[in-house]
Amino acid sequence: MYDLVKYVHIMCAVVWVGGAFYAQLLALRVTRSPDPADLPKLGRNIEFLGTRVFLPASILLFIAGVIMTMQRWAFEQAWISAAIVLWLISALVGSLYLGPRSRRVAQLFEAEGPMSAAGRALLGRLFLVSRVELVSFVVILALMVAKPNLGAA
Repeated sequence: MYDLVKYVHIMCAVVWVGGAFYAQLLALRVTRSPDPADLPKLGRNIEFLGTRVFLPASILLFIAGVIMTMQRWAFEQAWISAAIVLWLISALVGSLYLGPRSRRVAQLFEAEGPMSAAGRALLGRLFLVSRVELVSFVVILALMVAKPNLGAA
């Protein structure tokens, strides 16, 4: 059973982290596109994927991680605690900032058109916050792989 839960945990991490990495690469490419309609389309698609793919994957990843921790690990281990804190911060940033602002970007582009300065500026801030969040994903992955004893003297 542990191996099945671990498989689910890893697959969800692949979807969540891989999707975030791909979204950043695509955002970099689209921001250089000569077609002004590309950026609004990207914003709508990322918002759709974020709520329907990445968010469920991150929740399932967390649940699987909790199950694995209860079976073979301990919540008191520093690497697990650090990963949980980073996951929680990411979940809060996603649900309280990225999600609502993504919807706002879509509304701005719909109301003002694909060249909306306000829409483009807000989307740029979203991509910046997403890049910082991606760094936290890299740290979480490093913790999961190395399982360091962070409290050792």
